[in-house]
Amino acid sequence: MSEPVEIWEISFDEAGEVDWQLLDPRETAAADAFIHADDRYRYGVIHSALRLRLSELLGMSAEAVPIVVGAHGRPFVAGRAAEIDFNLSHSRRTGLIAISKAGTVGVDVEDRDVAADYSEMIDTIFEQHEAVCLHRLERSVRNDLFLRGWTRKEAVAKAVGTGFLLDPKLFQVPLDDSGSWTVSVRSPMTRRLALIDLSSDARAAAVAGVALPARPRVRRFRFERTLRARAAATR
Repeated sequence: MSEPVEIWEISFDEAGEVDWQLLDPRETAAADAFIHADDRYRYGVIHSALRLRLSELLGMSAEAVPIVVGAHGRPFVAGRAAEIDFNLSHSRRTGLIAISKAGTVGVDVEDRDVAADYSEMIDTIFEQHEAVCLHRLERSVRNDLFLRGWTRKEAVAKAVGTGFLLDPKLFQVPLDDSGSWTVSVRSPMTRRLALIDLSSDARAAAVAGVALPARPRVRRFRFERTLRARAAATR
């Protein structure tokens, strides 16, 4: 792993079939619990991609990577948590995987939807002053700022390790168009995390963590290339 933090993007429209044999029984059960086939497929795609990349970094087969779930439902690699951390998120169209050898990391992605209206969620995510300002805005602007704030807060909370068990109103994130920042979170100790916007025209996204590069490279995950390398290594 030449970079301290890797970020991989998955297009579900291009991912192809899922190799369910890569997943362990816990993951398979989680996938089977989804009601809708599309949700099961997205889960299978992003978790198999995670296993394939971790297998390359850890020098073991994808099936053997010991992913377990810890406190607050956060997954980690058993016996290697101090060495490598990861986090993943997906929307309907896109999956993002962040893998770090520099410390804890969190990532979040949401599709932009011009028909959506997030007004009812604003008061649960933002503190009172921010919420009042957002409610006054025209809907398209309000939606854009909401998604920026949502994904950035979610990425920070996931890097802390609690997800939104941590009240998102207890810490603030910038709502600037794009950039990189430092965010302080008290949960229960004060943590200072780097926060970087990863948004595009089609999505709002962010990554948070320790020792993030100022301009992290987002690479497209290519299943065919990874599977070819895996097949060659087993010959």
